[in-house]
Amino acid sequence: MEISDVKVLGASRGDRIYNFFSCVIDSIGWPLGMAFFSNTIILPVFLAHLGASDLLVGCVPALMNLLITLPGFLVVPYLSRRRVRGFLFWIALLERFALLPLAPLTLVLGVAHPQWMIVALFGCLTVHATMMGLNQPAYWMAVGKTIPSHWRGRLYGVAGGIGGVLSIGVERLLSHLLSGPNGGFPGGYSKGFLIGFLILTFTVLPLGLLREPDSPVVVDKSAHPPFAGELKRVLRGNHSFRQYLYAQTAFQLAAGVTPFYILYAQRDIGANTAAIAAFTGVMICVTAFGGLGWGAWADRAGNKVVLLSASVCAVLAPVAALIAHAPVEFYAVFVLLALLAAASNIAAANIVMEFASEAHEIGLYMSIANVVTALPRTVATLLGGAVASLTHGYRVGFALSAMLALVSLVLTLRVTEPRIKVELPLPPGP
Repeated sequence: MEISDVKVLGASRGDRIYNFFSCVIDSIGWPLGMAFFSNTIILPVFLAHLGASDLLVGCVPALMNLLITLPGFLVVPYLSRRRVRGFLFWIALLERFALLPLAPLTLVLGVAHPQWMIVALFGCLTVHATMMGLNQPAYWMAVGKTIPSHWRGRLYGVAGGIGGVLSIGVERLLSHLLSGPNGGFPGGYSKGFLIGFLILTFTVLPLGLLREPDSPVVVDKSAHPPFAGELKRVLRGNHSFRQYLYAQTAFQLAAGVTPFYILYAQRDIGANTAAIAAFTGVMICVTAFGGLGWGAWADRAGNKVVLLSASVCAVLAPVAALIAHAPVEFYAVFVLLALLAAASNIAAANIVMEFASEAHEIGLYMSIANVVTALPRTVATLLGGAVASLTHGYRVGFALSAMLALVSLVLTLRVTEPRIKVELPLPPGP
């Protein structure tokens, strides 16, 4: 059993349930609020209104991914303290307030000075993503200390299910803001940025009141080894974690063709606008309710089996795209993509928390996972686009994706499930 589990299970049942639902509220609000700042739908169209080039549009997800994944290792030595709740909460507020200026600036600069608005957008996103990157270790340490390992799958599954249902309303609201009679550019975008900020801010408030136990070990930060030394120690000493990182590297590279499935369906298979909207609806529903199933299974059987399932879906999705000849056959592709996304989102972070044998090392392990996978995650889509350009289509990229996913599947098989089974009965779930 993990040390973090010992502390959590020693807390009262009321504390465990309170922490569970506090984290659920935050996990529901995050994707709903960030939908108003989506770097796959909202921000590209917003930048197009500002006259930005395709290169600038492509820089947004690359910049955010690097800043979200890399800075965490800088704060790990400062999180070896009794509690991380205060650091987590105040940095989370900074994340959100970095986005607030977009609402008034869009009205002031959007039409009159679009180039200045582009600079302001990148500035706000840079601060937001940097704060998020600094906060990731604290977030996962707080979850690891307050949520037992056999509850974490349900935590993100329940939040995903509720968020998926609510996202239907968010989708309609966005449609009204961006194309309704009183919406559009710049007013509709300004309102959307404000609404997204409010959702993100109010749903994070429960994290400031988490009933967090003291860390079992408090490390003197002045004596803390440098991150490079810790990285070497962990990778040398934990063979299974190292295999997991290899598997995730291949998995991230396989995902480089994901943005091109919809383009292939439209250009090569003949999917019309109605079909594309239906694909979107299917993905929302399957991601939401699939997460409930994946979360329950992860709690029962461990996260490795869920990651294996995600890799299987990652192999099958490009294969299904290659053999599809009609739009109706493409539904299978988006069902598989939704299932693999839900499985990976739940299991990938949870298994890293379980690799950490001490509660105070969760932040370190999460930072290492982020640092190691940052480069393949960042370049994957760029490589997918390069392959599509060189081969004048998407089929070669799909074939390469299937092979990389198969490599990920084989490597994941070699990972040892870190969760240690105990004989004592675990307390009932919330």
